Amino acid sequence: MSEVPNTMLAWTKVRDEENGFELVEHSIPTPKLGEVLVKTASTSICGTDIHIWQWDEWSAAEVPLGTVTGHETCGTVVGLGPDVDSHKIGDQVAIECHLACWNCPRCDEGNAHICENGSIFGVHGNGAFAPYFTIPATNARHTPEGLDSAHGSIQDPLGNAIHTLTGGPVEGATIAIHGLGPIGLFAVNAAKAMGATKVIAIDWDNRYRMDIASNLGADIVLGKDDDIVKEILAATDGRGVDNTCEFSGSPTALANAIHSTRMGGYLNVLSVYANSMPEVPMNDLVFRYLHLKGINGRKMWSTWDTMHELLASEAIDVDSIVTHRMSIMDFQKGMELARSGLCGKVVLDF
Repeated sequence: MSEVPNTMLAWTKVRDEENGFELVEHSIPTPKLGEVLVKTASTSICGTDIHIWQWDEWSAAEVPLGTVTGHETCGTVVGLGPDVDSHKIGDQVAIECHLACWNCPRCDEGNAHICENGSIFGVHGNGAFAPYFTIPATNARHTPEGLDSAHGSIQDPLGNAIHTLTGGPVEGATIAIHGLGPIGLFAVNAAKAMGATKVIAIDWDNRYRMDIASNLGADIVLGKDDDIVKEILAATDGRGVDNTCEFSGSPTALANAIHSTRMGGYLNVLSVYANSMPEVPMNDLVFRYLHLKGINGRKMWSTWDTMHELLASEAIDVDSIVTHRMSIMDFQKGMELARSGLCGKVVLDF
C-alpha cells in the first residue's frame, strides 16, 4: 500500500439543504477485517444520489451529514484487510452496495439484499464519490480484466433491471416497461437480450430517452399522447402483457400497469413513490389475479451471474445507455445533468 496517499478529496454531503455538497479532504480509509481497499475507476450517478442532492424527506432521514456518497462504482483493489484470501492486489472489481450481515433469517434464506441488519454503501456510510474506499471483500465482485470502467460501474442499475424483469417470465413473454430512466432503459435492452417476444416501453414526455428505448429494440414506445392501457391491450390481443415492470414512481403508471397486465400476470415494482400511499386500484389487482412483487436491489448472487453472462456476450448495449462521461471534478455538472433527464446514464471518471 506504499503507493496509496494518506489523504484524498471526496464529494461530501455537508449541509442540511439541497445540494449541500463540498469537496472535502478525508484520510484514506484502512481496510478492516475482511475488507479491501479499492482505488476508484468510475462511479455513475444514481436516482438515489439525486434524492440525496435534493435532500428530500427520505434522504434527510437516512444519510448522515459528513457522508461521502456514491455507490454505483468499480475500481482496482490496492489494499487487503486481515483474512482476505479471495482477492489480490490489482484485481478489477465492481461493487454490490447492499452490505449484509450474512447471519439473519433473510440472509439464510438467500435474500441478503434485504438483510435485517443491512446497510447501503454510499448512503448510510462513506461511498465512492471519492478516489478510494473500503468495502467487504464479499461485495467486491470480480470483473474481466480490461473491462471498460463505464461497463463496470453500471452493474448496480443493470442488476436492478434484471432482478425486476425476472420477477416474472421473460423468454417468450410480452413485457411492458413503465419509466425510461437508466434502469428502465437497461430493462428494455435486457428483456430483448433475454428473449422477450414483445417489449413495450412507456415514458411521459422524455423524447430523448424514448428514442434510446426505440434504438435498443423496443417494439412499441408510448408517451403522454397515447392511451397507455388501450395501446397495450391492442398490442396484446386484448389480454395485456405477461410481465410489467414499473420503474417510474408515478401513481398513474402504477394504475396503468395494473389495468394492462394480463389475468394472472406479473407486476414487479422497483419504484420509490414521492407519496408512499399512492391510490391503487385494488379491486382490479385482485380480480385480475396479479402477482405483485416489490423489488429491491439485486439477488446476491444470482442476479450478478445473469448480468455477467449478458455483459460477457455483449448482449447489453452499455454505450448507448451511458450517454455522458465526465471527470469526477465535474460532479456538480453531472448531478445537474442527471437531474435534468436529458441524458441516459452519467458516469464520472477518476
